Amino acid sequence: MGGRAVDPSFVKASEATGGQVFLFDRSEAGRSLVVMKYSRTREDTIWRATDTLSTGVREFSFPVDSTVESLLVSVSVQCRQSITLYRPTNTEVRAGDPEVEENQLKSGLITLLTRPAAGTWRVRLAGVGMFFAVVTAKSSISIDSAEFVEPGGRPGHEGLFPVKGPVHMGEQRTMSARLTAPTGQKHFRVVDFAGQTLESLDLKPSDDTGSASDFLGEVVLKHPEFRLAVQGVDEAGYPYQRILARSFEVRTSN
Repeated sequence: MGGRAVDPSFVKASEATGGQVFLFDRSEAGRSLVVMKYSRTREDTIWRATDTLSTGVREFSFPVDSTVESLLVSVSVQCRQSITLYRPTNTEVRAGDPEVEENQLKSGLITLLTRPAAGTWRVRLAGVGMFFAVVTAKSSISIDSAEFVEPGGRPGHEGLFPVKGPVHMGEQRTMSARLTAPTGQKHFRVVDFAGQTLESLDLKPSDDTGSASDFLGEVVLKHPEFRLAVQGVDEAGYPYQRILARSFEVRTSN
């Protein structure tokens, strides 16, 4: 319920698996189906952040590229005052706008936009306490998978296989990522749960098959938890961003 304490273990589990905490009031429990219904067909994460509003107001921006057919913006604030979504034209998205389906809740906002304009969108949050924000899309650009890998296999069938067991701080590991994205330069980075960049990654193409591309690179593990993000430019010249919904966990000791 909005305004009440949030169990940290529940938040951690949700963030690790790519879920989202949404603070429904008891009277709104039935409307939680709206999030599940929309999210099933909009699985490509463009932006997400979980943090605490201590100054009362925060504003974030995220890119929407030309491949996005529909956009789902779901935001929940512990003690909400207002949540406002802005188009690239700096105009506010309103419930009566064409191709907009809006669900106002006591502690949050769920907005579905069909055929959103390409460009930089903004969301402004006002309130106090924890917030949970996720922007997902139905599009042809995605991070299909990402994992740490290591050499393995029997003689004659050697290759790179997923690392079994945990990884630890200070280790150098090989990361494998698979994308479906336009050709062109791609920039990889790791981000924290608040969506802030922790560092850039140097992942290089290892194979190209159609529009799906495999990338490999060495990573020195410096952060206890993070997500993988990639940026590039679509075929129409608009920037795109995709973030792996689930996070990586790095142990601090053996």
